[in-house]
Amino acid sequence: MKNALISVSDKTGIVELAKGLEALDFQIISTGGTFKKLKTEGIKNLIEVADFTGFPEGLEGRIKTLTPQVFGGVLNLRNNKEHQKFCKENDIENIDLVVVNLYPFKKNYEDDSKSFEDKVEQIDIGGPSMIRAAAKNYEFCLPVVDPSDYDKVLEELGNGDVALGFKKLLATKVFEMTAHYDLLIAKFWNENAEKMPLRYGENPHQKAVILEDPFSTGANLVHAEILNGKPLSYNNFGDANGALELAMSFKKPFACIIKHASPCCAAMGKDIDEAFEKALGMGDRISAFGGIIALNRKVTKAVAEGIVGFFNEVVLAPDFDDDALEVLKTKKNLRVLRIPDFDKQTADIVVKKVRGGTLVQDLDIQNPDFGNLKVATKKKPTDDEWFDLETAWRIVKIVKSNAIVVVKDGALIGANGGQTSRVDAMRNALDQAGSYAKGAVLASDAFFPFADAVEAAGAAGISSIIQPGGSIKDEEVFAKSDELGIATVLTEMRAFLH
Repeated sequence: MKNALISVSDKTGIVELAKGLEALDFQIISTGGTFKKLKTEGIKNLIEVADFTGFPEGLEGRIKTLTPQVFGGVLNLRNNKEHQKFCKENDIENIDLVVVNLYPFKKNYEDDSKSFEDKVEQIDIGGPSMIRAAAKNYEFCLPVVDPSDYDKVLEELGNGDVALGFKKLLATKVFEMTAHYDLLIAKFWNENAEKMPLRYGENPHQKAVILEDPFSTGANLVHAEILNGKPLSYNNFGDANGALELAMSFKKPFACIIKHASPCCAAMGKDIDEAFEKALGMGDRISAFGGIIALNRKVTKAVAEGIVGFFNEVVLAPDFDDDALEVLKTKKNLRVLRIPDFDKQTADIVVKKVRGGTLVQDLDIQNPDFGNLKVATKKKPTDDEWFDLETAWRIVKIVKSNAIVVVKDGALIGANGGQTSRVDAMRNALDQAGSYAKGAVLASDAFFPFADAVEAAGAAGISSIIQPGGSIKDEEVFAKSDELGIATVLTEMRAFLH
């Protein structure tokens, strides 16, 4: 006889599942309200968890399943002789199926009538532990958390051999559930701890916190040392992160200013003084007002004097000269951040919430091999143009799609993104560049579907373009580039940012 442990808050479909398992010769081990429900509904092959473990439920229900008998039964590897020897010596029976869904913390968290203590009591401990254990041992113990899977579970068990792919799917659902469950609990604790939450979210009516990632390595915005000014806001963190990612992607001295998640000023220089001067002098100085400044070198007094010359929200860098810090501190509200491990741009993940789920992807820190890019036109870029093309590509990666960036002499002179039309983005970026566009280079985060964008670039005097390629009309686009004398380089990788 096999054992199934069932303990659920949401009892949808649980009686039908238990009846199906009983018909397949499973003994049902259960707890509390679930046990009473199944007993009332006539499930006969039923035992309370306390009788199964020989240990009483206690602490007002806080201890039910947290015993060696339960976790040994769930976690032992059936094909491991030492595991089996241990289980036999300690009278541990296999548990072959764990059906658990968690205390309804979200419902209680959102209920303003519930006290802090009430909400704490709705933090499930045994449930997440059991389903995570079953998911870890998915080959031998089936983890089930979603009532919509009950029928499929019975079907697979009835076939006598549950497919490995289905087992992995069930395990995946476990870790999705516990990840979101714990994320909400972390937000709850952050809001109620002495560690103050953010003042508000994107807008004053939205509550917000920042949750530290304990697994993050490399440069760390959350652990930034605040040398001056008040704590960062929700929007400050978002913009500062974009500025940090951009500044870290350059090895040579580089300075940038981010406004509403997009770069308005950016440049390389022989030193950080020149980089900042070029960024501000050749970029969109009007948009720079109230921006986030990032520099990838130690900030000098000269740069600091330039920064305090107009209003800025945040300046971040790997370090600051003492006299530079004195200058920056003359602006009491300017947030000055020293970033630990600034030069370590390590792999990470990007998380975005959508209704009913969460999108997770790798952070886009990959760049093409700039020394071996394919030139798709007869005209080849000059050495200076190659330098600017690489600069433009690194910048276009943090501009919202559709993204166009114009660069000259290592400095950003025009940028536009977030447009529904790539041609509109092109025109706006070129208009911003103005007469400086003549002889400049241009980056596009995706291919040109038609030649009209190249025509606009040619009319503005653009000398070279870097883009992914891959359009069905590539040859038409490249022919137009040759006709207009514009060198075109292909990255063969896209740089969308939505």
